[in-house]
Parts: sequence; C-alpha cells; structure tokens
Amino acid sequence: MYRSGKPLLRPLLAALALCSVAAPLPFHHHANAAVPAGTARAKAGEPLDSQAKTELLARLDALKARAPSLQADFSESRNSRLLKKPVASEGTIAFTVPNRFRREVKGSNPSLTVSNGKVLWLYYPNFKEAELYTLGQRAMFDDAMAALTAGLNFGQVERYYHLTATKGENDGFVITLTPKKSNLRRIVKSLTVHLDADLDVRRTEFQMPKGDAVVTEYHNVRRTSLPASTFEFTPPEGVNVSKPLGK
Repeated sequence: MYRSGKPLLRPLLAALALCSVAAPLPFHHHANAAVPAGTARAKAGEPLDSQAKTELLARLDALKARAPSLQADFSESRNSRLLKKPVASEGTIAFTVPNRFRREVKGSNPSLTVSNGKVLWLYYPNFKEAELYTLGQRAMFDDAMAALTAGLNFGQVERYYHLTATKGENDGFVITLTPKKSNLRRIVKSLTVHLDADLDVRRTEFQMPKGDAVVTEYHNVRRTSLPASTFEFTPPEGVNVSKPLGK
C-alpha cells in the first residue's frame, strides 16, 4: 500500500480504496429479477433516465440488505506523478455492513487496513509499524471516513456524491461518483465503477485531484457470513504502535 506522508491522509486513502469496491459491491441477482424499464431502452454508453437510475440504486440497496457480508480478491495498478512506473499489487477485501471492513495487500510491500466500526488499524509488516485511529472523536475526520465508506450503506452515497449511471457493454452498467463536499474533493476527483449484467463489480477506477489514478480489477467474489474476528486486529509482538490522532 502507498504510504502518504500525511498521517490523517493515510486512513482516508485506505477507506477510499474500500469505497471503490463497496459503492456497489458485487451482488449477484436472480435471473428473473426485474430490469428497470429505462435500462432496457438505453444503449451502451447512454445515460440512464432518472427513473431507471432510481430503480438501479434500489436494486443495489436491496441486494446488499440480503447479502450484508462479502469477500473478493483484487489486483490493482496505481499510477502516480511521483513514481516512474505503475505500482501493481493484489490482495483481498471483506466487509460487513454498515461499517466493518478489512483490506489486505499481499506481496513484497504488504499492508492491512481493518476496522470493527469503533477503531481503525493500519499495519505495515515490513516496517513493524501499526497506526491506531479511534473513530468518533474528531468530527472532520469522522465525516470524511463516513463519506469514503458510504458504499457500505448505499442509501448514503448520494449524500456525499453526484452520481451518474450509464448503460455498459453486454447489459452492464457504469456508475460514476464525483464528490459534493470540498473536503472530499481534496482526496478524490472521481470514482468510476463498472458492473456486469449481474451487478457484479468487475473494475473500478478512481482519479485523485493531482493526477494519480488507481485501477482495480475484482474476481473470486464470495458472499458468505463473516465472523466478528475478521474485523479485529492485535499487533504482533515487537510492532511499534502509534496514534496519529493523539487519542
């Protein structure tokens, strides 16, 4: 995982990585599920009308209510103005609504981001360092976290983002989120999510304000119940723990 030099930015970027999959995180609907009328009329590349967009969001929200826990594998490529070539990584992601999540990056530069809804941990094994953030203590930080994890509660997405939806290839969909609030616009310029006809997320792209971009592909989606222990973390012996928020 990319380590920003700004302590408060690191957990927000980690949450943004979660948002990129959670916004309409993969849901597999039944073959006989109703297709919005406006969706059926739209052609690839054409925007959905307001009724079709509302119906699509309702389907996503209903599906998430039926499948509150999900896991997926991902592969990711990050382009940065500070790097000579893209940085590739892969790992796993898991979440349970409304606010528990775990994102693990594997490989030569591993990292772990995990939250049980009360605290958030960032762990860097190579550096033997862990950062602990207690949620609910700083309004500005908590508001930014709520915005970036809004996908865990899809009904909250339009509170923080302008949302557009177009018809994708092969009866899929493309959803683009652009931030409404200035504090969020300092972190993310836009997030684009590509869904297939079964509402499985296949690809996400998020653009940052200064030109950095992250493209993520998702596969091996599992819709299973997750134990609470999935979202807990105890630092290994010898790991230095810091509290960037001071509490």
